[in-house]
Amino acid sequence: MIKRLKNKLKHTDDRGSSFVLVIIATTFMCILSAALLMGAFMTYKLKYYKLNSLNNFYEVETALDEIYAGVGAATNEHLYSAYTTTAELVVVYDPATKEYTTIDNDEANDLFKKLFMTGFIADVNYKNIKSVTDTFQSFISNEYDATANPDGIKLDTTNLKLVYTDEAGKTSTQKFLSGKPRTEKESGFQNDKVRTVTFKNVCLKRTVELTGSDAATTSGVYEQSITTDIVLSEPEYNVSFDTSSTANNSFYEYAVLADMGVEVGEDDDTKATDLQIKGNIYAASDYYNKDYNDVSSTKVTGKYDRTSTTKWGSTSESAYSGIFVNGKNSKLTMNSDVIICPGSVAAYNGGQISLSGRSGTVSELWTDNIVIGGKASGSIKASANAYVFDDTELNAEKASLKFTQGNYFGYSYNAQDTRSLNYLRKYGWLATGYKLRSHFSDSAIIVNGKDSTLDLEKLNSLYIAGKSYIEFSKIAASSVAEENKVKTAEDEKDPNKIKVDDNAEYAFTNLTDYSTGQSLDVKTNQLMFLTQWAVIEGSEKTDQDTGITTVELRFPKTLSTDVADATDKNAKIEALYGALRDPDSDDLKVSAIKQTVSGHDYYYLYIEPGEDSNGISNAEKFVETYYDLLGDEHDGEYYTSTLNYNVRNYENFKVKLVLPTQDKINASGAVTAQNKDDSLFLRKSTDTTMDVSKSFESASTSKVFSGILGNKGTDENKKTLNDLKADALKLSGSGTASEEEQTSTFLSYMYINMKDHLSVLNKVDDATKLTQNAWDIVKYTSSSVGYISSYDKDKDTYSYDYSVTPLNNYVNYNYILSNNLTIDKTMGVAADNSAKSVIINSGDVVVGANNNDSSFQGIIIAGGDVRFDNSVKSFRGMIITGAKLIIDHNMTISSDAAFVANFLEQCSESSDENTKLITTNNILKKYDSTKKEGNTEVTGVSISDISYEDILEFQNWKRNVE
Repeated sequence: MIKRLKNKLKHTDDRGSSFVLVIIATTFMCILSAALLMGAFMTYKLKYYKLNSLNNFYEVETALDEIYAGVGAATNEHLYSAYTTTAELVVVYDPATKEYTTIDNDEANDLFKKLFMTGFIADVNYKNIKSVTDTFQSFISNEYDATANPDGIKLDTTNLKLVYTDEAGKTSTQKFLSGKPRTEKESGFQNDKVRTVTFKNVCLKRTVELTGSDAATTSGVYEQSITTDIVLSEPEYNVSFDTSSTANNSFYEYAVLADMGVEVGEDDDTKATDLQIKGNIYAASDYYNKDYNDVSSTKVTGKYDRTSTTKWGSTSESAYSGIFVNGKNSKLTMNSDVIICPGSVAAYNGGQISLSGRSGTVSELWTDNIVIGGKASGSIKASANAYVFDDTELNAEKASLKFTQGNYFGYSYNAQDTRSLNYLRKYGWLATGYKLRSHFSDSAIIVNGKDSTLDLEKLNSLYIAGKSYIEFSKIAASSVAEENKVKTAEDEKDPNKIKVDDNAEYAFTNLTDYSTGQSLDVKTNQLMFLTQWAVIEGSEKTDQDTGITTVELRFPKTLSTDVADATDKNAKIEALYGALRDPDSDDLKVSAIKQTVSGHDYYYLYIEPGEDSNGISNAEKFVETYYDLLGDEHDGEYYTSTLNYNVRNYENFKVKLVLPTQDKINASGAVTAQNKDDSLFLRKSTDTTMDVSKSFESASTSKVFSGILGNKGTDENKKTLNDLKADALKLSGSGTASEEEQTSTFLSYMYINMKDHLSVLNKVDDATKLTQNAWDIVKYTSSSVGYISSYDKDKDTYSYDYSVTPLNNYVNYNYILSNNLTIDKTMGVAADNSAKSVIINSGDVVVGANNNDSSFQGIIIAGGDVRFDNSVKSFRGMIITGAKLIIDHNMTISSDAAFVANFLEQCSESSDENTKLITTNNILKKYDSTKKEGNTEVTGVSISDISYEDILEFQNWKRNVE
């Protein structure tokens, strides 16, 4: 039986089983593939959602930081206001007892804290829930607007509350109920004893709706919110009101005086530097106006005596020296009442600069240039009254310059290069080919970087006295082809060949820079002037006086084909180019300036200098006509259809221009502005009618400027200002100039004083008590018609010399350098963080921490560069260097007038002669002891070290929870 069964099994038909197995396996693989695809799909979708959520979150967090910083700025202002008021009430000098303080420090601090809290509560921006809402919204740069900015940040006021808490814990709460403000007070609440102010349930939201090609994968609504409380508390610390030793010396308010500039960070993506400077700053260029270094009695550094492989002015660090922040991970925050920078304030290669006041919200910035250059994404954010002698330039792609408040005075208009290059040129240390420029003293604003943002909307006034130039005199060294470089003595005779110095980033040509008719200019506007039309043979000629080479260009017949409306085209072309044609010839030809750069010839339309009866220059009239030609439309199209002509909406060059209203602008040339559709338009100079003189008078009433004038009260300060202006207008011809030009002359005058002795006021001789006119300081010639000057073309020099430095007024560098001083003395104990040091060195110094808390306290005076090693996280005191301050890691630098004065008092009493030396005329020329009987140590925290971060904090921070 079993045998038969086995035989049957042997003969069973198994055909088709393999096919079934394949079907099963294929089905399994399809199911597996589908599962994998679904998994990948869900992963992609989750990552996409997470990416957009994170982006939303960062945007919301940025807005919250802006609100915090805005409240912080107001907090600082009220802290300093309370301190100043308290000091005026408690500090009285009695000659009999030689005592200053009439009430003790504890009583003074009780008054200080009360004044601070009552001052903040009474602030119009924070006094009620409605004001708080409006103020917070004004801080958000990316604010929500249903039409203009639907992807912006929205402040949700549904649960927002303004809560005051008194010393007994009783509260007064303001909130919105059905859209209307309502106040609820607990029984027993005391208005005059508030200890904390809480902005409760501050909620920020951002909602973004995305629509993708595949609705299932990329579409969606992405919403993020952050809810938090911002709590402002009464200061827990006591502040020192012992100001007996400050002697009202503003010199001690300077954290940094660096005669060759401040450098922060480097262009290295692996390194980060975050520097905060609290205190006033003086930082100058390293290569011009340095003639005093050629005389031993006024020399402040030996830096130029050393052999250098790179010539001054040929690298970015030197060309834009002053305050130079380098690298995308480098950041400088300046809380400075006064910044004097006879050089450039430069954010380079992605560097970030933020500046504001210290005792108030607004800084007083005096500088030659403001520059954002190098690699993309550099930024400068300023709360300042800016007085800019030369240009503001946005040269980098994605550059951002924003003024959050203040005024901007680009005040120079004379188109003379007032700098001196004599010292470096004399010894061959200047970059080859460098010469004085025709437009250095011609203040303009230029946007050269695409995707850049210029936001000046919040300015109270915008004055631009100069006009922009297309710079041919300086080019990138990398753009000079090998065959166009000077390599032999014979090459030096060829005017078209260019000498490129070793290690140089820039090379200098013998070309003249080209003037345009605009005060605020965008790079694409150059297309109006640039033309490559055919050159008429034999028309080239060079003016021996100006060095300008001109040619005649044949007017292109094809141009008429670019104009669609035949009835109007000839009139428009004639209006645009007719003024450039030869009036005695019917031939269609125009004059142009020839510029040969790195072997290539470029031709720019030659527009004769001059202006009409309304003061509009010929160049500006040409620009206006050009824009008018582009502005006419026919069936929705511009008459000029060729893309290169349409500079208003150039496809590869997008910019964002946000300007103040027209009544807040005054410009000597046309102002390029922007329509809502991002196309550009031209605002005529005659339409910018702001009163410059009144605008400056208003700016001069700021808290800091009033202090510079002596804080003598409104009437006395105004009289001081008028007396200064009368001195300024002793410059020949200035008395008959326009109001704008007189204001410009006045600002130039005060800038000289600031650079020479750190004050807009005239210099007073310590011995004779006589005042010195600023024009005398820079060696203008006094004549019967006023102060005059002359120019020597052969020597490329002027008869005056702007080579001045405040270091020579305060420090005896001749003694330091001639004696090759090296002093390093410390008082106090590092263990309890009371150590403070005097460092005086004729050369470079690298400073380490002198306290266990990674701080350095003291005074540093050097003839060379000053650096800090990585052990130093904070500095308190004063840094004076005849060379550079170089910072390469995270740290803070704070000035403290009381600390410096008291420390110097201790030094003067020291038995160590090297320590005492700093208080003699051998080092500090103007030191004057104002010793107070008793202890000279500062008790309590210095006002200079107060920061809103100490008393303003986030609480109950929540994400996506309301």
